This record gives sequence, C-alpha cells and structure tokens, in this order.
Amino acid sequence: MTAAPNPPGPGTSLLAEQLGLGDPLSALTARHPPGDRLHRLARALCQTAAELDTGYGRAQQTGGELRALRGRLAAGSDETDALEEEISSSAGELELMLERCEVLDTALIRLLAVYQDIVPAPRVHPRATPAAS
Repeated sequence: MTAAPNPPGPGTSLLAEQLGLGDPLSALTARHPPGDRLHRLARALCQTAAELDTGYGRAQQTGGELRALRGRLAAGSDETDALEEEISSSAGELELMLERCEVLDTALIRLLAVYQDIVPAPRVHPRATPAAS
C-alpha cells in the first residue's frame, strides 16, 4: 500500500488557483527558462511559494507537538516544570514560524500581482456555435 501524496501547501495552491496551473512550480519553470525576461520573477514566485509551503508544514508539525505536550501535561506527568518550559519554547517557535508565513504570504501575493499584470491571462477560445439551419 502506498501513502497518499501530500496535498500542495498554501503557496503552491495559491499559484495553482490564480494561474490555472495543475503544477505551477514546474509550469512556471518551463514557461520562463533562464534567459527569458520573466525568469527571475517566475523563480521568485516558485521560491516564495515553496518557502511558504515549508513554513506552513513546519508550523503544523509544531502545533501537533504542542498538542502532544499539552496531553502529557494534562495527564499529570511528573515532569510538569520541564513540560511547561518545553511548551513555552515550542509556542515561541510557532509564533515566529507563523509570522514568517505571514510575511511570505504577503510577498507571494505581491509577486503574483506583478506577474499577472505583466503576463496576460490565457485566452479562452469560445466554442464555435453551430450555424442555424
């Protein structure tokens, strides 16, 4: 049995939704190779989305660790002081991670707006309607 693939993170999901691309990181890399006038912008979009995805994943993991620590504390562990210190430390780390995610999210939205201003949206060709007989 194989594990289900991880769903895309919030950065990749935002790019996919806004650009209408199934795999936006690969598509942007292919669409704007080195030498293309938009290569650096596309690379910045991809890197920022990937960093947001990673940061979000780490924040989720830390949140899970905090829940586990809280559970141990609630169960009446003999290590109350050590657990409280670990919870406090992890909560501080989580706060910093979430602040970083917020900065990355804002940066990604701004980069995406610039990209969408420069690159026209793909044209949708309406289906030809059959001639009335």
